[in-house]
Amino acid sequence: MKSRPLSEEEVEQAVKKIRQLYDDYIITFTKPFRLKNQFEDRYFEARKSRIDLTHFVIAEIEVVRRLKHNEEQKLIEQEEKRFKKRTKSKGSRGLADRVLEQHRKQIEKYPDLKMDPRASYEIKKLFGALDSFERQYWPPFETLLRRLYPSYYANPRIDLEPRMYALCPGAGAAPPIISRYEALLLRIPRSMNDVEWEEKRLVVEAAFLLHHLSKVISELPLADCSEEEKETVEKAKGFVHTLIEDFRLKDLKPANLGG
Repeated sequence: MKSRPLSEEEVEQAVKKIRQLYDDYIITFTKPFRLKNQFEDRYFEARKSRIDLTHFVIAEIEVVRRLKHNEEQKLIEQEEKRFKKRTKSKGSRGLADRVLEQHRKQIEKYPDLKMDPRASYEIKKLFGALDSFERQYWPPFETLLRRLYPSYYANPRIDLEPRMYALCPGAGAAPPIISRYEALLLRIPRSMNDVEWEEKRLVVEAAFLLHHLSKVISELPLADCSEEEKETVEKAKGFVHTLIEDFRLKDLKPANLGG
């Protein structure tokens, strides 16, 4: 079925959109302004020749979008090459390379959290591990926590629960805290300095949560708890301790938790 021609008003709206696309393209990728002028020349000739403006604007939108897409792909490829160049070992591998490889092997057992594929290996594994904790250990632990501290405003629930929900929303969902990180990965041009800084911030947030969990667990009043509840605590404690060790977070703790 043949689509209806655009009205004069719709053509004007489409042309306005094309001009905006060219402005964005020229500014973002530092391209010559003559590209937009060339479009204006084509538009003038199309008007003058009385050709089908519906097909004209559709074709022009496709042209500028493809130009933008091609530049984005080039930048992504350049960033990936630079990243690989920085991380690639040259000649004999030094101590730092061996430590990094050992760390990678230590955390490979954890699932990846589903997120932007350009996210770092450690971030995907760290938040995948937190998601595993939320699914396997948090529900029974939270039940016990609420029995021991019926009031939400009683410590430790008032501090712990919001942190858990911020970093481990459950159901394999990406936590809100990583939204800025993923936005930085998508930004064109991408700043690797900003990306790396955000990765460090996420690691710190995860470390603080795990150390806080460890403190809460160690201070639970378990005297009147059942054996099943004590087992729940031991399982949670073991998993949290393992995460801290595997992700090398032992020294990355809030100042108020001491040495």
